[in-house]
Amino acid sequence: MKLRNIERVNNFSLKILNHFGIEATIFANPEVYLEQSAVDELISLMKLASTVEKIQADKNDFFENDNPAIIKIAVCPDFHKGAGIPIGTILATKGFFVPQAIGNDVNCGMRLQLTGFDYDTVMAKRNELEAVFRKIFFEGGRNIPMIRSQREQLLLNGLFGLIEAVPKTQRQGLWAHFHDLVNISTLERIHSFGSFDALSTLGLEDFLGRENELSRDNQIGSIGGGNHFVELQVVEDIIDNSTAHAWGICQRQVVVMIHAGSVMLGHHAGNVIRSELKKVFPPGLEHPDNGIFPMSFTGANAVSARKIMSAIYNAANFAFANRLFLSLMAYEGMRRVCGEAQYKLLYDSPHNMVWKEKVGSHDVFVHRKGATPARDTEAMNGTPFAFYGEPVLVPGSMGSSSFILRGLGCVDSMSSASHGAGRKLSCGQALRISEKEFQKFLSEFWAVTPVNLNDPSIAFRKDIVKAKLLELKKEAPFAYKGIGPVIMTLNEAGIAASVAKVRPIMTIKA
Repeated sequence: MKLRNIERVNNFSLKILNHFGIEATIFANPEVYLEQSAVDELISLMKLASTVEKIQADKNDFFENDNPAIIKIAVCPDFHKGAGIPIGTILATKGFFVPQAIGNDVNCGMRLQLTGFDYDTVMAKRNELEAVFRKIFFEGGRNIPMIRSQREQLLLNGLFGLIEAVPKTQRQGLWAHFHDLVNISTLERIHSFGSFDALSTLGLEDFLGRENELSRDNQIGSIGGGNHFVELQVVEDIIDNSTAHAWGICQRQVVVMIHAGSVMLGHHAGNVIRSELKKVFPPGLEHPDNGIFPMSFTGANAVSARKIMSAIYNAANFAFANRLFLSLMAYEGMRRVCGEAQYKLLYDSPHNMVWKEKVGSHDVFVHRKGATPARDTEAMNGTPFAFYGEPVLVPGSMGSSSFILRGLGCVDSMSSASHGAGRKLSCGQALRISEKEFQKFLSEFWAVTPVNLNDPSIAFRKDIVKAKLLELKKEAPFAYKGIGPVIMTLNEAGIAASVAKVRPIMTIKA
């Protein structure tokens, strides 16, 4: 089906035709599924340019300079419709930022741990692992006690703050693994060192808890819903031998891939964003019909902008720690069942975040919504990835293969790559797929969920079983694009180069 308002440029990209004069590119080879609704949503997003013009005409001190503008838009091949802003969008703006281009799940991202666990041993002990993982992830087995000041330092200063705030003598629960496996040099393998400097923790009193009293909150160590997961995988194919060797990746190695974000704290940030955006929008102007508001740090906006960025940074810092502890929970489960083995972080990177960067000659805000940084060797100078480029983790749909790539610093994509395969069907459409196809998927898929579908006592609770199966059906492979054409596009466009292919052994989902 021919889509409106797009025109193919070459085998891996299309331009988006628009009357706003905005350079906008979709990276997708002819095999990548594209939906008209996502294209329409992207063009609707561009109405932000008209909103900026109207504000500038009405209120000259709203923006940070005299020429606020959308500089560039790029879209990765996992591009699909979102809630106002398509997933897979990279948006560069000058003179203002767009908090809604991050979304509620601030710093949702990917983490990959390389292990020394033997593939055959893990496969032979899947039943034992399933029971232990269910206990750790869903039945009160996390055991991550903190006092108020430790949570506060985490939210204000990220993993730097957490390392400083938790003494090595605090080894209860997962803290023993934290001290043994996490240190300052580990942060070199986390984008932005896992740390953003926030000014406050406004609105998070209940989460912080009481001072000098160890307590366990219900957020840290949460996978979250939707397509989030913790997955044991095996390295199935080495594509780039030299990079794989340098990164410590080898054939048939068991790895742990984590896709998770900021859960409740991200939703709190979303509430702050919506409240503050409307508060500073010029009162004499009609609100934009696409619902997208710009924000700057100037004049009367400064207080609201700082509140927004602190809320975003609180949530982002939490998300880094959340993925870290999810990885330690996975390690604890494997250690109990399979014994001791190496457990090393390859990389941790956000795909819902905003940064100040340079695009061409412009100093801009780069927003990545469902897109991951994919910087080249020069940009990674001074890091463990200076000779190969930034690790790029692209998961497939639930139960399908995922890929590890290295960033090539593509100028046209603003050094950004896909964050996954991308949805092909909405949740509602996925539920209408034939039961036969779904049952085939279940027969090949090993899932650990809060509900043990193999427990005879659960079989009598058909309501519980049905609800859990419907959740799985929404995220099954038929709801997503094929990962092959997405990875092929990233390679063809010079966005990222494949290093290794991994396939799932066991997927833990809430």
